[in-house]
Amino acid sequence: MSKEVAEAGPQPYNRLLRNPSTPSGYVILGAFTIFAGWIFASLVILAVQQSIRKDPEGTVSWFGLLATNLSLIVLIPLSMLVAQKLNRQTPGLLSSVIGRLRWRALAWFALAAVLLELLMLGVIQLGGVELLGDGNGGIAPDAAGVIAVTLLTSTFQAAGEEYFFRGYLLQAVGALVRSAVVAVVVTTVLFTMAHGIWPWESPALFLDRFAFGLVAGFLVVRTGGLEASIAAHAANNVVTFVFAALTDSVGDSLGADDAPWSLVAVDVAKFVAFGLVALWIARRTKLATVCDLPLTVAPLPGKRLV
Repeated sequence: MSKEVAEAGPQPYNRLLRNPSTPSGYVILGAFTIFAGWIFASLVILAVQQSIRKDPEGTVSWFGLLATNLSLIVLIPLSMLVAQKLNRQTPGLLSSVIGRLRWRALAWFALAAVLLELLMLGVIQLGGVELLGDGNGGIAPDAAGVIAVTLLTSTFQAAGEEYFFRGYLLQAVGALVRSAVVAVVVTTVLFTMAHGIWPWESPALFLDRFAFGLVAGFLVVRTGGLEASIAAHAANNVVTFVFAALTDSVGDSLGADDAPWSLVAVDVAKFVAFGLVALWIARRTKLATVCDLPLTVAPLPGKRLV
C-alpha cells in the first residue's frame, strides 16, 4: 500500500483524487493517459470524417461540427475510467462530492445560464457589438444540420471538457497542492492553452477563455461539483452555434483566433454574472461542498493494494 495518507475528515472537491491507495504521482500519469487517449480517439474520429467529407478551408459543416464534438465527448469516459481504474477513486466523485451529478441543481444552473446567454445576445445585437468574423447575415446552407448537431451533442461536448479540465485535472493538481486557488489557476492556464490561444497573439481572446476558466474552476470548488461549469459551458456553446448557423459564421466561431474587445467585455461580464447567480443558487439549494464518502472503493477480499 502507498505510504501516502489522505487527510482525515470531509474533503473539498479539489482534493478528491488524493487517497491512501495510490501514490500521488499517479495523477500525473493519469492526466497524460487521458490526453494520449483523447489524441488517439480524435485522430480516428477526424480521419473518418475527413475521408467521408472534407470541409472547404475556413468553413465547418454540420458533419465537421459533429466530428469535433464527438472527439471531445470521449473525454468523459476517459476521465472516469482513469480516475476509477488508475487512481482507484470511488465512482462518481469526478461529478460531485456526493458521487453523482446533482440533476436538480444542474437544471437550475442551466436555466440561469441560458437566460444570461440570451440576455447578452440581445445586448450584443442592440448595442452593435462587433462579432467574430464578418458573417454575411444570411443563414448557413446546412443550418438545420448544424442546429440539430448543436442541440444533440454540444452539451456533451462541453461536459467532456469540464470532466477533464475542471474534473480530473483540477483534482489532480489538488492531489499535489493543497491550495484550491493554485489548482484553479493552473487548470485555467492549461484550459486556455488547449484552445491554442496565447496572450501575445490575441490578448482579448486569451482573456475571454481565461476568464471563463477562472469562473468555472471557482464554481466547481465552491459548489462541490461540475454542474455549474457544465451548464455555463453548454449554454455558451449551444447559443453560440445556433446563432452561428443563422448567420453563416460557424467556421468563424469554431476557428476563432482573435476577438474584438467589446465582445470580450460582454462575455466576461456574462461569466461573472453567472458566477454570482450560481453561488446564490448553490446556497438556496444547499449544495454539499465537501465529500463524506470513502475516496476509494474498498478492495475485494483477498485483493492487495499495490
